[in-house]
Amino acid sequence: MTEEWRLLTINDYPGIKTQTIYHAVAVAMERYQDIPNTIIICWPADPVVCVGYHQIISEEVNLEYCHKNSIPIVRRCLGGGAVYLDEGQLFYQVIARLDSKKIPKRVADLYQLLLKAPIATYQGIGIPAEYEPVNDIVAEGKKISGNGAAMVGGARVLTGNLIFDFNFDEMINILKVPSEKFRDKIAKTLRERLGTIRNFLSDNLPSRNEVKKLLIENFEKTLEVTFTVNDALSAKEQAINEELITLYQSKDWLNLPLKRRTTLLQKRKVKISSSTQIYESVYKAAGGLIRLILEVADNQIKDIIISGDFSSEPMNAPELIENQLIDQPLSEERIIKTLERVYKEQQIEIPGISPADFSKSIMLSIEDLF
Repeated sequence: MTEEWRLLTINDYPGIKTQTIYHAVAVAMERYQDIPNTIIICWPADPVVCVGYHQIISEEVNLEYCHKNSIPIVRRCLGGGAVYLDEGQLFYQVIARLDSKKIPKRVADLYQLLLKAPIATYQGIGIPAEYEPVNDIVAEGKKISGNGAAMVGGARVLTGNLIFDFNFDEMINILKVPSEKFRDKIAKTLRERLGTIRNFLSDNLPSRNEVKKLLIENFEKTLEVTFTVNDALSAKEQAINEELITLYQSKDWLNLPLKRRTTLLQKRKVKISSSTQIYESVYKAAGGLIRLILEVADNQIKDIIISGDFSSEPMNAPELIENQLIDQPLSEERIIKTLERVYKEQQIEIPGISPADFSKSIMLSIEDLF
């Protein structure tokens, strides 16, 4: 059965607002019953560094470079990794009410359905796009679209991009890396693994408007919806958007993962005692990177911060996991049982990251302990 959805098309939108707008619609859906299922098509007028909800900015972003070059940093309300966004990318943002019968409840199923339209759009302009779990679109081995999804406010939200062109140099510069040699390695890998419309169609580039039109048609077909077109939010949505613009620029929002474990972050800077130590690890799972900061005393987990470029549902899943791990003994068997229990009780879904992955990352951080 065909449903009527709202389509918002916004050209040259300020970078930070490209991230607050879909959040505002999702919050409005929670507050008001008359906000329709919505797809937003937009692109940024100015560059912005956008970090994932679960990331610690100081661990991921070259702050000195961003400040020196006046590139704003924003934390989005979805998971994933730090990215450089500019006018070379066209964004699609799907915001569907929680009671929508069109949208699957499982995040993995949601990706498979909602990525059909961008995949068909790439294919329609001559690029052999395919879905690659968990949340990527690839062509000939190159990633050509990054996507994130979660439950936000009163909605299920998916955002992603069609990449016309990409500023590889800026992306490499904005990332925090341990050495310039490592930066060179990232640069090589990024250029090898990321594809753009310009890469594939250099002699026959479609216009942005042509691609946008095709994308809209493909969303109508794959979701079996018809669109009512608007070019602005309603007044009550705009009021929420203004609140979020202020929030997104606040220190509290930018430092969100650190707020729940401030004491551990302070301890990290100093040696505690012979029986209490701070350990760190980085573990790559199928669904993303897990970063851990761990306080260990008397063979027990005394405090822990989980961050990374993964997506989760509910959004506070890392905090729920942290709270259950505190005071647990450093036993792999006990840790994995605790993780399996909290996954089940809290209905945690982190695509591509299992309780075993978190357990491995913890055990990795303490390898040198004994």
